[in-house]
Amino acid sequence: MSIHFSRMASAQTRDSGDGFSVKAIDLHKFGDAATPVIVLDDFRVSGRPFPPHPHAGFSAVTYVFEDSPGGLRSRDSLGNDLVTGPGGIVWTQAGSGVMHEEVPADAIRELHGLQVFVNLSSKNKLVAPRLFRIDKGEVPEWRGDAGDRVRVLVGSFQGVSSPLVPAEPFTFLDIQLSHEISFNLQNAHNAIAYVVTGEVLVRAEGREQKLAGEHAVALHGSGGLATFEALHAASFLILSGSAIREPVIVRGSFIMNDESQIEAAAARYRKGDMGHLARISPYSSESSYRPTFSSCG
Repeated sequence: MSIHFSRMASAQTRDSGDGFSVKAIDLHKFGDAATPVIVLDDFRVSGRPFPPHPHAGFSAVTYVFEDSPGGLRSRDSLGNDLVTGPGGIVWTQAGSGVMHEEVPADAIRELHGLQVFVNLSSKNKLVAPRLFRIDKGEVPEWRGDAGDRVRVLVGSFQGVSSPLVPAEPFTFLDIQLSHEISFNLQNAHNAIAYVVTGEVLVRAEGREQKLAGEHAVALHGSGGLATFEALHAASFLILSGSAIREPVIVRGSFIMNDESQIEAAAARYRKGDMGHLARISPYSSESSYRPTFSSCG
């Protein structure tokens, strides 16, 4: 078994100047080691609403950071309309297609979150759309003797498992680190470590990589144990899933394997097969919105 490191990537800040800013990780630097993650954006939003939009062929995931002043309102054409507070996560498994909208739950409070697009393999591209959500109090935690804490949003860590189980295996951990932890990278899986604040030293099989805040690295290979040591008290995320070795075609908010699948998804959208979702009135007291995605939006 072996673990290799990708090139390091720094978050690139983009600010629209009207209430939406994002620190985006350029996943192209990771090559195939990024899969199944397609988008990884650390965003802040407090702007005017954008209309509902369709998704198909992947899962759109939004994690509301614990430091977020406000919560997230999620709506979709399946009939869901819910609010998730700081520390919660919403996983919209779009599959064959769904209309979707996410906005700050409170028009006067900024929303700080992480937007992740997780690709679906070909066998699940047309799975029925479904929404998963867990609030802060439902997220299981692992705590170490030295004070380290791991919130297990999806997947498992050290015998602690999340109740959120998507169609394909995935691990999403939010880690507050003052000492050291180890992470077991499974065979045929990739992992991305994104440091939000602080500094971490990643070690695996004699290799090491320092990661400061707003930097990320991908781990890939045949699997094994990686160690994360806090050089300065750190907050970071680990996202890991099966390495999907299939063609990827991105058109707007559709992610498929070939052009014919993209055309079929567009046809389903035009026919209304992805459902309908009325737009929230602009400047209502309930929400204000900018897209929580970038390159696939």
